[in-house]
Order: sequence, then structure tokens, then C-alpha cells
Amino acid sequence: MTAPHRSGHYPALDGLRGIAILLVMMMHYLCVFEPWTLIDNLATKAAGLGWMGVDLFFALSGFLITGILLDTKRSPSYWRTFVARRAARIFPLYFLYVSAVAVTAYWISPRLPGSE
Repeated sequence: MTAPHRSGHYPALDGLRGIAILLVMMMHYLCVFEPWTLIDNLATKAAGLGWMGVDLFFALSGFLITGILLDTKRSPSYWRTFVARRAARIFPLYFLYVSAVAVTAYWISPRLPGSE
């Protein structure tokens, strides 16, 4: 395995996370097709292993998050800093997604009688 950089980044895990994502995408996009050829049949069988991508992704995330917590455990406000960094990473995309869904729902929903 490749040695981590000074930042604690493991380059080899990036490839493993990519494989996990590809497994999940294959499961979602290839399992709906009827296999006609040998290659189609093999791809569909490989797509059936997509559940392992989810497990692998969660295991890697747990490993990396635990590493971050252990590395910063000695600092006085490690938990608050950890939660603030996670929130700064997750909430902007969450609010963007919720806003996009709300605008799309308003745009495609039929007008209610009497609201004109």
C-alpha cells in the first residue's frame, strides 16, 4: 500500500473508493437490461455485486473518519472542529438539493383550483 502523505491522505484509497462507486453505479444502471450476449450476461452478473460497493464505501468512510478523530483527539476542541468541518462539507449541498427539489416541485406541480 502506498505510504500516506503528511496530511494523512492515502492515495490508494481514492482508487478503492472509485471502484466502490463504480460497483454501485453498475448495479443501478446495468441490472435493468436484458442480457443478449455473453458480454451483456457478464456485465449483468457483475452489476449484481453492486451491494458490495455500498459496504466498501461505508467501511472506507468509517476508517477515514475514525482516523481524523484519532489524529485530532489531543486538541482541546477536536469534536467541535470535526462537527463544524463535516457540517461545512455536507450542509451546502444538502440545502442546494432541497432548494432544487422545492423549485422543481413548484414548477412541475399542477396549479390548485382557486390559486390563480
